[in-house]
Amino acid sequence: MQDSEEFMSKDAFTDMMLGQVHPVILSSEHLGDYYTHGGVGTAFVLEYEGELFVITAMHVLNNQLATHDDLRILLRNAPISILFDLRAVFPEESDPDLDLDLVVLRVVKEQHADLFAAGLTSLDAACCIKDEDFCRADSFHVFGYPDEGREYDYEEKVLGARLHWLRGELSEPKIRGLSTIEIVGDRPSDFNGMSGSVVIADIDDVWKFAGMVTLANEKHGLLHFIPAEKIAHHLNEMMLMEALS
Repeated sequence: MQDSEEFMSKDAFTDMMLGQVHPVILSSEHLGDYYTHGGVGTAFVLEYEGELFVITAMHVLNNQLATHDDLRILLRNAPISILFDLRAVFPEESDPDLDLDLVVLRVVKEQHADLFAAGLTSLDAACCIKDEDFCRADSFHVFGYPDEGREYDYEEKVLGARLHWLRGELSEPKIRGLSTIEIVGDRPSDFNGMSGSVVIADIDDVWKFAGMVTLANEKHGLLHFIPAEKIAHHLNEMMLMEALS
Protein backbone atom coordinates (compact mmCIF):
# COMPACT_ATOMS: atom_id res chain seq x y z
CA MET A 1 0.00 0.00 0.00
CA GLN A 2 1.20 3.52 -0.73
CA ASP A 3 2.43 5.38 2.36
CA SER A 4 0.34 8.45 1.63
CA GLU A 5 -2.88 9.26 -0.10
CA GLU A 6 -1.30 12.29 -1.75
CA PHE A 7 0.88 10.16 -4.02
CA MET A 8 -2.07 8.82 -6.04
CA SER A 9 -5.37 10.08 -7.36
CA LYS A 10 -8.60 9.29 -5.55
CA ASP A 11 -9.66 6.97 -8.39
CA ALA A 12 -6.34 5.10 -8.27
CA PHE A 13 -6.56 4.80 -4.49
CA THR A 14 -10.14 3.51 -4.65
CA ASP A 15 -9.11 0.99 -7.31
CA MET A 16 -6.32 -0.23 -5.07
CA MET A 17 -8.70 -0.67 -2.13
CA LEU A 18 -11.14 -2.59 -4.33
CA GLY A 19 -8.34 -5.09 -4.88
CA GLN A 20 -7.59 -5.24 -1.19
CA VAL A 21 -11.02 -5.25 0.51
CA HIS A 22 -13.69 -7.71 -0.60
CA PRO A 23 -17.31 -8.55 0.23
CA VAL A 24 -17.69 -11.85 2.04
CA ILE A 25 -19.49 -14.36 -0.15
CA LEU A 26 -20.70 -17.63 1.29
CA SER A 27 -21.31 -20.74 -0.76
CA SER A 28 -23.09 -23.47 1.14
CA GLU A 29 -25.18 -26.54 0.39
CA HIS A 30 -27.98 -25.46 2.73
CA LEU A 31 -28.70 -22.46 0.47
CA GLY A 32 -30.14 -24.81 -2.17
CA ASP A 33 -29.64 -25.20 -5.91
CA TYR A 34 -30.85 -21.71 -6.85
CA TYR A 35 -29.63 -19.53 -3.99
CA THR A 36 -26.10 -20.90 -4.20
CA HIS A 37 -24.38 -17.79 -2.85
CA GLY A 38 -25.25 -15.20 -0.23
CA GLY A 39 -23.89 -13.60 2.87
CA VAL A 40 -22.90 -10.29 4.41
CA GLY A 41 -19.60 -9.10 5.84
CA THR A 42 -16.19 -7.91 4.70
CA ALA A 43 -12.76 -9.50 4.24
CA PHE A 44 -9.37 -8.06 3.30
CA VAL A 45 -5.93 -9.21 2.18
CA LEU A 46 -2.75 -9.01 4.24
CA GLU A 47 0.82 -9.81 3.23
CA TYR A 48 3.14 -11.19 5.90
CA GLU A 49 6.65 -12.49 5.27
CA GLY A 50 5.93 -13.19 1.61
CA GLU A 51 2.63 -14.95 2.25
CA LEU A 52 -0.89 -13.68 1.48
CA PHE A 53 -3.76 -14.06 3.96
CA VAL A 54 -7.48 -13.35 3.68
CA ILE A 55 -8.82 -12.02 7.00
CA THR A 56 -12.35 -11.64 8.32
CA ALA A 57 -14.22 -11.89 11.63
CA MET A 58 -15.19 -15.31 12.94
CA HIS A 59 -18.64 -14.13 13.98
CA VAL A 60 -19.35 -13.20 10.34
CA LEU A 61 -19.32 -16.93 9.61
CA ASN A 62 -20.88 -18.08 12.89
CA ASN A 63 -23.85 -15.71 12.62
CA GLN A 64 -24.61 -17.07 9.15
CA LEU A 65 -24.19 -20.74 10.11
CA ALA A 66 -21.17 -20.97 7.81
CA THR A 67 -17.63 -22.31 8.10
CA HIS A 68 -14.31 -21.20 6.64
CA ASP A 69 -14.85 -23.72 3.81
CA ASP A 70 -17.89 -21.71 2.70
CA LEU A 71 -15.97 -18.45 2.28
CA ARG A 72 -15.44 -17.19 -1.27
CA ILE A 73 -13.56 -14.14 -2.53
CA LEU A 74 -14.26 -12.91 -6.07
CA LEU A 75 -11.93 -10.74 -8.13
CA ARG A 76 -13.34 -8.05 -10.38
CA ASN A 77 -11.00 -8.61 -13.31
CA ALA A 78 -10.73 -12.39 -13.66
CA PRO A 79 -12.83 -15.48 -12.83
CA ILE A 80 -10.18 -16.94 -10.51
CA SER A 81 -11.15 -19.05 -7.51
CA ILE A 82 -8.78 -18.18 -4.67
CA LEU A 83 -7.37 -21.34 -3.09
CA PHE A 84 -6.30 -21.66 0.54
CA ASP A 85 -3.77 -24.10 2.00
CA LEU A 86 -3.68 -23.09 5.68
CA ARG A 87 -6.40 -21.91 8.04
CA ALA A 88 -6.59 -20.59 11.56
CA VAL A 89 -10.04 -20.30 13.11
CA PHE A 90 -10.77 -18.96 16.57
CA PRO A 91 -14.21 -20.34 17.63
CA GLU A 92 -16.38 -18.05 19.68
CA GLU A 93 -17.26 -19.22 23.18
CA SER A 94 -20.02 -18.13 25.55
CA ASP A 95 -17.72 -15.35 26.79
CA PRO A 96 -15.20 -15.00 23.95
CA ASP A 97 -12.03 -12.96 23.83
CA LEU A 98 -13.12 -10.48 21.20
CA ASP A 99 -9.55 -9.85 20.08
CA LEU A 100 -9.57 -13.47 18.83
CA ASP A 101 -12.66 -12.95 16.65
CA LEU A 102 -10.64 -13.89 13.58
CA VAL A 103 -10.61 -16.18 10.57
CA VAL A 104 -7.25 -16.34 8.79
CA LEU A 105 -6.85 -18.17 5.48
CA ARG A 106 -3.54 -18.41 3.65
CA VAL A 107 -3.59 -18.12 -0.14
CA VAL A 108 -1.79 -20.81 -2.13
CA LYS A 109 1.55 -19.29 -3.12
CA GLU A 110 1.39 -20.55 -6.71
CA GLN A 111 -1.62 -18.27 -7.23
CA HIS A 112 0.05 -15.02 -6.15
CA ALA A 113 1.26 -13.87 -9.57
CA ASP A 114 -2.08 -14.56 -11.29
CA LEU A 115 -4.03 -12.88 -8.49
CA PHE A 116 -1.89 -9.73 -8.57
CA ALA A 117 -2.24 -9.63 -12.36
CA ALA A 118 -6.04 -9.80 -11.87
CA GLY A 119 -6.04 -6.78 -9.55
CA LEU A 120 -5.51 -8.25 -6.09
CA THR A 121 -3.64 -5.92 -3.73
CA SER A 122 -2.52 -6.36 -0.13
CA LEU A 123 -1.46 -4.56 3.03
CA ASP A 124 1.85 -5.32 4.73
CA ALA A 125 0.86 -6.63 8.16
CA ALA A 126 4.38 -6.09 9.49
CA CYS A 127 4.20 -2.37 8.65
CA CYS A 128 1.41 -1.62 11.10
CA ILE A 129 0.79 1.10 13.64
CA LYS A 130 1.65 0.16 17.21
CA ASP A 131 -1.10 0.34 19.80
CA GLU A 132 0.65 3.09 21.75
CA ASP A 133 0.77 5.27 18.62
CA PHE A 134 -2.99 5.31 18.04
CA CYS A 135 -3.21 8.59 19.95
CA ARG A 136 -0.87 10.19 17.38
CA ALA A 137 -3.17 9.42 14.44
CA ASP A 138 -4.85 12.41 12.81
CA SER A 139 -7.74 10.20 11.72
CA PHE A 140 -8.74 6.63 10.95
CA HIS A 141 -10.19 5.27 7.70
CA VAL A 142 -12.41 2.20 7.45
CA PHE A 143 -13.08 0.32 4.21
CA GLY A 144 -15.85 -2.26 4.09
CA TYR A 145 -19.05 -3.54 2.53
CA PRO A 146 -22.19 -2.86 4.59
CA ASP A 147 -25.33 -4.73 3.67
CA GLU A 148 -26.63 -1.49 2.19
CA GLY A 149 -26.01 -1.60 -1.56
CA ARG A 150 -25.35 -5.33 -1.73
CA GLU A 151 -27.48 -7.47 -4.00
CA TYR A 152 -27.39 -10.80 -5.83
CA ASP A 153 -28.73 -11.46 -9.32
CA TYR A 154 -29.15 -15.22 -9.22
CA GLU A 155 -30.31 -15.42 -12.84
CA GLU A 156 -27.17 -13.71 -14.15
CA LYS A 157 -24.99 -14.94 -11.25
CA VAL A 158 -23.80 -11.39 -10.55
CA LEU A 159 -22.94 -9.86 -7.18
CA GLY A 160 -23.46 -6.17 -6.58
CA ALA A 161 -21.66 -4.53 -3.66
CA ARG A 162 -20.40 -1.00 -3.00
CA LEU A 163 -17.23 -0.33 -1.05
CA HIS A 164 -17.79 2.26 1.68
CA TRP A 165 -15.01 4.56 2.89
CA LEU A 166 -15.68 5.85 6.41
CA ARG A 167 -13.62 8.31 8.45
CA GLY A 168 -13.31 8.22 12.21
CA GLU A 169 -11.52 9.60 15.22
CA LEU A 170 -10.03 7.70 18.15
CA SER A 171 -12.37 7.27 21.10
CA GLU A 172 -11.88 5.84 24.57
CA PRO A 173 -11.79 2.01 24.42
CA LYS A 174 -15.16 0.60 25.37
CA ILE A 175 -14.50 -3.16 25.20
CA ARG A 176 -11.64 -5.16 26.67
CA GLY A 177 -9.01 -6.05 24.06
CA LEU A 178 -10.43 -3.77 21.38
CA SER A 179 -9.78 -0.21 20.24
CA THR A 180 -12.62 2.19 19.37
CA ILE A 181 -13.20 4.94 16.82
CA GLU A 182 -16.14 7.27 16.38
CA ILE A 183 -17.27 7.70 12.78
CA VAL A 184 -17.55 11.31 11.60
CA GLY A 185 -19.21 12.48 8.42
CA ASP A 186 -21.06 10.21 6.01
CA ARG A 187 -21.87 6.66 7.04
CA PRO A 188 -24.25 3.91 5.89
CA SER A 189 -27.70 3.76 7.42
CA ASP A 190 -26.78 0.41 8.99
CA PHE A 191 -23.36 -0.90 10.07
CA ASN A 192 -24.43 -4.49 9.35
CA GLY A 193 -21.78 -6.05 7.11
CA MET A 194 -18.91 -3.83 8.28
CA SER A 195 -17.48 -6.61 10.48
CA GLY A 196 -14.19 -7.69 8.94
CA SER A 197 -13.51 -4.23 7.51
CA VAL A 198 -9.93 -2.99 7.44
CA VAL A 199 -8.94 0.02 9.56
CA ILE A 200 -6.16 2.38 8.43
CA ALA A 201 -4.51 5.04 10.63
CA ASP A 202 -3.30 8.35 9.17
CA ILE A 203 -0.26 9.74 11.04
CA ASP A 204 1.13 12.87 9.39
CA ASP A 205 -0.11 11.68 5.97
CA VAL A 206 1.48 8.25 6.41
CA TRP A 207 -1.18 5.53 6.23
CA LYS A 208 -0.63 2.32 8.19
CA PHE A 209 -2.61 -0.83 8.89
CA ALA A 210 -4.43 -0.31 12.21
CA GLY A 211 -6.78 -3.27 12.60
CA MET A 212 -10.03 -5.07 11.74
CA VAL A 213 -13.59 -4.09 12.72
CA THR A 214 -15.34 -6.67 14.88
CA LEU A 215 -18.21 -4.82 16.63
CA ALA A 216 -20.28 -1.68 16.13
CA ASN A 217 -22.48 0.60 18.18
CA GLU A 218 -25.05 1.97 15.76
CA LYS A 219 -26.57 4.50 18.15
CA HIS A 220 -23.31 6.26 18.96
CA GLY A 221 -21.56 5.70 15.62
CA LEU A 222 -18.76 3.64 17.16
CA LEU A 223 -16.70 0.90 15.53
CA HIS A 224 -14.61 -1.40 17.72
CA PHE A 225 -11.61 -3.09 16.13
CA ILE A 226 -8.90 -5.65 16.83
CA PRO A 227 -5.57 -3.76 16.79
CA ALA A 228 -3.18 -4.59 13.95
CA GLU A 229 -0.37 -5.62 16.30
CA LYS A 230 -2.52 -8.45 17.64
CA ILE A 231 -3.40 -9.64 14.14
CA ALA A 232 0.27 -9.58 13.09
CA HIS A 233 1.09 -11.55 16.25
CA HIS A 234 -1.49 -14.21 15.34
CA LEU A 235 -0.07 -14.45 11.80
CA ASN A 236 3.42 -14.91 13.19
CA GLU A 237 2.27 -17.63 15.60
CA MET A 238 0.36 -19.34 12.82
CA MET A 239 3.48 -19.55 10.67
CA LEU A 240 5.68 -20.65 13.59
CA MET A 241 3.28 -23.47 14.41
CA GLU A 242 3.37 -24.64 10.79
CA ALA A 243 7.18 -24.53 10.76
CA LEU A 244 7.33 -26.64 13.93
CA SER A 245 4.76 -29.19 12.79
